[in-house]
Amino acid sequence: MERTLSCTIATLNRRYTQKLNSNPLLTKALTLAFFALLNEQLASLFAGDIQELVVTRNVSLPHTITAKVPLMGVFAALVNAPITHYGYRLINRVIPAPLTTRKKVLQILLGTGVVTPIFCACFVSWVGIINSLQKLKDEYKRGGDWIARLKNVIKHMILIVRTSLKTNFIKVTTTSVFANPVFMFLAQKFVAPEAWAVFFALCYFIVGTYNNTRVKLAQRKLKRRQKDDGYDRKSE
Repeated sequence: MERTLSCTIATLNRRYTQKLNSNPLLTKALTLAFFALLNEQLASLFAGDIQELVVTRNVSLPHTITAKVPLMGVFAALVNAPITHYGYRLINRVIPAPLTTRKKVLQILLGTGVVTPIFCACFVSWVGIINSLQKLKDEYKRGGDWIARLKNVIKHMILIVRTSLKTNFIKVTTTSVFANPVFMFLAQKFVAPEAWAVFFALCYFIVGTYNNTRVKLAQRKLKRRQKDDGYDRKSE
């Protein structure tokens, strides 16, 4: 049984490596999208943030799927994957192997000072837009022809992105700047350059799931406190 499982894992690993070499960007996009989807699902599960899908009057199914889940998958595949794929490939071309201590430090500085801020800016902007989708829909429904509506939506989207960057960019980037050198050091030592994007996705998946779970737990506590406060006021 163990030998069969070991052979299966080895076969899957070999096939994945082949795909990573033959279609690197597509493979990374699918991998990062999978991690992003799994991140949101696990965080919701660990935090007990369970939704109910009503099938019939007496039957409901528990689930952790929200509108945010597929949108984060889209971001991972279409934004995160290209940034990390081309960013780390460029770093490895500019500073190629064999890596001396000086080259390793330069790679870490480039990754932390260039790739990480670009990714964080895109991530913060995307999350801000996702959290304001209802506002954007409301803006589009306002009067005028479709061109005027579209201009209004774009105008508000730019405002949302600016606000999100001003509010959250430093926080997110600071966390990543501290974590990224550690991840890059491990990548330099143990991971092939073409697999860096996947390795970083795995690292940030673990960290992101932990942070996402903490945020969801805090949100649940806040909602429960607000609900209790409302109940106490009614009792008075």
